Amino acid sequence: MTGRGDAAWLADLAGTLAEVDEFLRSPAGHAALKDFYQARGSNAPGFEAGNLIDAVGFTALWLRLGRPQAQRS
Repeated sequence: MTGRGDAAWLADLAGTLAEVDEFLRSPAGHAALKDFYQARGSNAPGFEAGNLIDAVGFTALWLRLGRPQAQRS
């Protein structure tokens, strides 16, 4: 992904992830995700739900910021 079309696609993806993040952070979204992990036998469904929600939110932010490059040493 290197062209202008890719940048637009990534911007759309960031917007979609932001909407998903908003839903998952709602009481109903978090409860549904917690129930999902509990049904899979998780020992800490709320913790796993929170981790996934944060991963979605941080990925959306990373995309909105223009995918910063890793530090080179």
